[in-house]
Amino acid sequence: MLVNFRVENFKSFKDYTEFSMEATKLKNLKESNTFDVNNVSLLKSAVIYGANASGKSSLLDAIERMRSIIKDSISVEKMNKYVHQSFLLNSVTEKKETMFEIEFIIDDFLYRYNFEINLKGVILKEQLFQKKLQARAREVSLFNRVEQTITLGTLFKEGKLIQEKTRENALFLVVVAQFNGEISEKILNWFNQLNVLSNIKSDEFKHYSFDMLEEDAFKNKIVDFIKSADVGIFNITKKKISFDELKIDEKELEVLPTFLLDKLKDKGLSTIETQHMQYDEVNNFKKLKSFDLGLESDGTQKLLALSAPIIDTLVEGSILVIDELDNSMHTDLVKAIIKLFNSKETNPNNAQLIFTTHDTNLLDQELFRRDQIWFTQKNIYGITELYSLVEYGKGKARDDLVLEKNYLEGKFGAKPHINSLVFKVD
Repeated sequence: MLVNFRVENFKSFKDYTEFSMEATKLKNLKESNTFDVNNVSLLKSAVIYGANASGKSSLLDAIERMRSIIKDSISVEKMNKYVHQSFLLNSVTEKKETMFEIEFIIDDFLYRYNFEINLKGVILKEQLFQKKLQARAREVSLFNRVEQTITLGTLFKEGKLIQEKTRENALFLVVVAQFNGEISEKILNWFNQLNVLSNIKSDEFKHYSFDMLEEDAFKNKIVDFIKSADVGIFNITKKKISFDELKIDEKELEVLPTFLLDKLKDKGLSTIETQHMQYDEVNNFKKLKSFDLGLESDGTQKLLALSAPIIDTLVEGSILVIDELDNSMHTDLVKAIIKLFNSKETNPNNAQLIFTTHDTNLLDQELFRRDQIWFTQKNIYGITELYSLVEYGKGKARDDLVLEKNYLEGKFGAKPHINSLVFKVD
């Protein structure tokens, strides 16, 4: 479970910034939208609002960048190609290191992990802390790294004799995991269950959903999920077409890259078809009619692409982060997805959903608590400020406040200031 995420000097986040999934002492929706892990109360979902280019996506990018560095750290080639993304609108921070920190829970322990990485991908600092989730427990250091000097805590025996095996552009945590360190392996597995989905990279999670259609048990879950969305689809099939069935013209074959041609010959091509109920002239059911996926609406295609990540997250009790969840989808459908996470029945494993949106219809205190609603806005220096609704105005927002109306009136900030768009015709 994610507790807190912090970043400094990344894209538009110049200053130390914290995003939290810790629940406050608000009483509304406590039974449905929060859950407890020993003495820590957490939120099941969170939504982030803000004007275009205010930093919403950059926050999700920061989470993904931290995860990617951890994933790529073992690869010399990938770390040598590391691209730094500091705050560029200040001459000092432009060349300064970036800091990432995250707090999360595994079993009965709260872990806090951070590192600083410079322009060349060199790790300048790295720390891992552990705290037992019980009353009066104290946080203890598992290891502390300053450049290539690594000091181990007494509880991190798995790190012994591995310090010298760590490159300057590799994370010590990842190196220890490669040597089967128990704690470090658990932490890397936790990061592997942290899924960040961007519309820019939609093909990645689309293919994941399509691949899962080959597993009968998971396919049934996807079909039930899509049918419940009332988009008219009765069934979904993944059809394989052999190379001979493709009937590709010889001239087209000549321009295909060799690797692609070999792949087509070996595995053929997979296509996704949806099935709808077809009726006769008196509206009696006649048969199931198959459609190519491309004939479905953009919203239906996105819902299908998201289906496997959503189902998988709910089953595993992991974390799903989505940029612009509402893109191409109706408000009621987005609300239904949110309610899947904010429910004990459909989310018994306490999965967490974090997403950005422009849909103000979701600003409803019957759907979200105030500590689940976050805003981003940029100041005159191009710096993103991040704050939750429960923090805004020193907690003056009430449980009965009409959120959408007040947000559109600019009372919470995080809104574009546009009088009119300027266009001059010569």
